[in-house]
Amino acid sequence: MIFGTLASRLPRAGLLNLWGARYSSSFLGSLAPIEGAVVSYKRLGRGQASGKGKTSGRGQKGQKARGKVPKWFEGGQTPFYKRFPIIGFKRPHRKEYNQLNLERIQEFWDNNRINLQPGELLTIQKMRECGLVTGSTRDGIKILGNGKETYTVPIHIEASRASIGAIKSIEKTGHEFTAKYFTKLGLKAHINPDRYILKKGYLPLQARPTHRRDIEFYSNPHKRGYLLKDPSLLLAHRGQTKAVKKVVRKSYLSSELEAASDAKIPDFAQSTVLKLSEL
Repeated sequence: MIFGTLASRLPRAGLLNLWGARYSSSFLGSLAPIEGAVVSYKRLGRGQASGKGKTSGRGQKGQKARGKVPKWFEGGQTPFYKRFPIIGFKRPHRKEYNQLNLERIQEFWDNNRINLQPGELLTIQKMRECGLVTGSTRDGIKILGNGKETYTVPIHIEASRASIGAIKSIEKTGHEFTAKYFTKLGLKAHINPDRYILKKGYLPLQARPTHRRDIEFYSNPHKRGYLLKDPSLLLAHRGQTKAVKKVVRKSYLSSELEAASDAKIPDFAQSTVLKLSEL
C-alpha cells in the first residue's frame, strides 16, 4: 500500500529508480563467490572413511610418499640445463645507466622546473635536484633521443653517455654535450657533496678511467668524451720516465767489509818528518 502511494506521487523516472533499488536489494542476501573460486582445505589423515586417511593419498613408500621431488629433477638423467653448451657470456662488471629522454628535459624546461639560465650547464646533480632523475642513478645517466624532433632547450648537458641522435639534437641548438666518467663513489660525491664534507670532512676526488674500454670511449670525439677537452687528465704522464733507484739488500758481513774498506788508515810510507819550527 505504501509503495502504491509513493508510485502515485512520483514521476515515471523516479518510479523506475525506486523499483530498481528494490529489485537489486533482494539479491544482497544471496551473494556468493563464483564456483571454483574458493577451495576448502583438504583434511588428510582423518580415518579411512574420509578417503584421505592412512597414507593421505600419497601411496605406499617411495620418494614422493616421504618428501618432495624438485621440479627440475628428471629421474637421474642429465638435466635439460646441462645437455647444451654455454654460449655467450655476461660481463660481471657491466654498467647499467638510468635513461633520460630529451622529451622529458623539454617538458621540464617548458614548465620552468629547471632552475638554470640559457647557456648554463645541466649536470647530473642538477638533474637530481629538479626531479629530472628520480630513484637510483645506478652507474650514471644516459641521454636518449626520444623527442629529438621538438627539442629546443638552450643549455649545455653533461652526463655519463648519450646516443648519437641525442648528441646531434643538443648541438643543433648551438650548445654542447659532454660525456664524463664517474665511479660509484664519485657519482655519490657529485650528487651530494655536502654529505661527504659534513661526515668525513673532505670531498673525494673524481677518479679517472683505468680500463681500456672506458679510456677509448671517453677519448672518442664521436661520443664527445671529456678527455678530449683536457688530455692532461689522463695523458700528461705519458712519455715521462722517472729514474728509479734499485735498492739491493746487503748482508751484515758485506756492509761491514765496505765500512772497513772506506776507513782512512794512515800510510807510514808517505809520512814526513816535521820540525818544530814548521808547526
